Amino acid sequence: MKRNTRITTAVVVVAVAGLVAVAAPAVISAAPAVVDAASWASERFAAEPSTAPTSAADASDPVGYVDLGDGISVPAGGPGDCTTNAFINIGSDDGSPAHGKLLGDLVDMGASELARGPVTLDADGEIFSYEVQAGDSLIAIGERFCVDYVTVGSFNHVRGNEPIAPGDVLYLRPDPTLPFVDIYSPYNAEPGSSTIPYYDGVAAFSTAVATADLGAARLLWQRLEKDMPPETAAVISHALSTDDLALLRRMFP
Repeated sequence: MKRNTRITTAVVVVAVAGLVAVAAPAVISAAPAVVDAASWASERFAAEPSTAPTSAADASDPVGYVDLGDGISVPAGGPGDCTTNAFINIGSDDGSPAHGKLLGDLVDMGASELARGPVTLDADGEIFSYEVQAGDSLIAIGERFCVDYVTVGSFNHVRGNEPIAPGDVLYLRPDPTLPFVDIYSPYNAEPGSSTIPYYDGVAAFSTAVATADLGAARLLWQRLEKDMPPETAAVISHALSTDDLALLRRMFP
């Protein structure tokens, strides 16, 4: 997440793509798998599992579950001391590019030892994003804002075992009109083809955006554009043409 590497190094990453294999977790859907908490959390919270959502239609015992909408039901209550539970759903019902959508309500329960960073509000005064501080835990952040931490990590492109780092901005309220960038699967990839060059290309592009190097981002985009769904590519191309860094950072956190 935190990108301290010089952008020249980021460009080199694309050139040597294919040297390192990555594990690609599935995009969150109506019934996502539970991800190992130890991937993102400190040891203190590693034993605490994320809330496991289920399809409302498939729940064998609906008693004690709350319907958040879009076919997602979660156990009543929430993480930590929360009495509510929000969830970032990433998916598409009609084959179009996936979009992120917040289900439920975000509630700030107040800073804690492992989630003490500042919060940004949107124009409507709603919780929008959170800035990671040293020692923060993704699970503790989920407990602070009453939101499923696994879906926060997925939406914010937390990669594999890479920890969150001071200065990272975690977006907690998706814009449902923006397409979600899948960092693992290129658009219309040939069966059996390697996805590693695409993964490394997205990582390099994200670094260029994080360092406000739009020149490098445009150069990288020449290779990356063909691997994005047309709707997604159009949004990114327009953001690059208008120097809209704020939008690019939301799509490539």
